[in-house]
Amino acid sequence: MKNYKKFILFIILLLILSLIFLLIQIFAKYLNSASGDASMNIAKWNILVNNISIKNNPEISNTLTPVFPGNENIASNIIAPTAEGYFDLNFDFSDADVSFEYEILTTVDENSSVKDLVTTGYSIDDGEKIIFDTVNSPIKNTIILTDNIKTQKIRIYVKWDDDQTAQMDNIADTIATTSSNPALLNVNILFTQIVNKD
Repeated sequence: MKNYKKFILFIILLLILSLIFLLIQIFAKYLNSASGDASMNIAKWNILVNNISIKNNPEISNTLTPVFPGNENIASNIIAPTAEGYFDLNFDFSDADVSFEYEILTTVDENSSVKDLVTTGYSIDDGEKIIFDTVNSPIKNTIILTDNIKTQKIRIYVKWDDDQTAQMDNIADTIATTSSNPALLNVNILFTQIVNKD
């Protein structure tokens, strides 16, 4: 009987140890599955305008070079009343991982010697000129990620407006052509990520 009690006690102890070992293994499995890192790539948002990143440098003034081809009455690369020209915005979206919209707004700078400087239209990737219904209209476009558009050239057409709606008269035009102040146009570009509203 004594051996029988020892045997039963040994079996109970063995069962308790087995149960403890089993619980430790289960706890260890749950502990292992509960720890760890979820690695996710963060969307890139680095758009270049005329080879300058908008991320760290919002100023692109030095990269905007207007071109005035001239005509039979106005020499090339100068601005005079009725002169028409353009400047280019070269966008590089290859480092943007999201869909977005952009809006380009143009206004005459308050320090401009030519107050009648206006934008008349634009073209995309050397396509057909889109003429504004009203001068200085905003340019809006949407870039959808799945369309795989990596670059885009926006050509904006500029004119020294000299029609009946012009603010400057002939005397002001003459003063502007001899002024040491340049003709200045503000160009603001706003990029906005498209957010899913599910």
